[in-house]
Amino acid sequence: MGIRFFSCLVLLSFLSDKIVITEGRGLNFGQCELSRVSFPELKDYFGVIRKTVQTQDNRTDVILLKESVLQQVPISESCCLLRHLLRFYVESVFRHYEATSNLLKRKTSTLANAFLSIKANLRQCHDQNKCSCGEESHRRFQLVLGEYEKLDQNTVPVKALGEMDLLFAWMEGFKN
Repeated sequence: MGIRFFSCLVLLSFLSDKIVITEGRGLNFGQCELSRVSFPELKDYFGVIRKTVQTQDNRTDVILLKESVLQQVPISESCCLLRHLLRFYVESVFRHYEATSNLLKRKTSTLANAFLSIKANLRQCHDQNKCSCGEESHRRFQLVLGEYEKLDQNTVPVKALGEMDLLFAWMEGFKN
């Protein structure tokens, strides 16, 4: 089920480039500019799943997206950290999340597709040497993975989805 769901997400992301739409304001992660990100739309999708996943989160002793990970990231490495985080969400969160209703399935699928689209744009920046990966972005992502390893496979998706508002807030800090 997980592999088939993930394959559908990948296919949908390529077929539907309209999931992430223009807002008129871009995001600058170092030299990488993302011009098609609609946070109100992403937050609406997150809002539908937020209460459910935050209610299901019983591990209050673990925080994946700590302030030490997201605060004061060197601008030159922000693109790389975002790539790592989006890959984590696509491969370890959305792929393993078991939604309890069709509505939650649709909303998480749409969020996953949006993350795939943003990730593809970041990959282009990386290929054009506009997305620098250094020790700091690697160290910060390792902090996320360290917290991730404290959780079992079923807990990770709920925990990470519940913290998605922290990721969105951090990303919005890069509006130009």
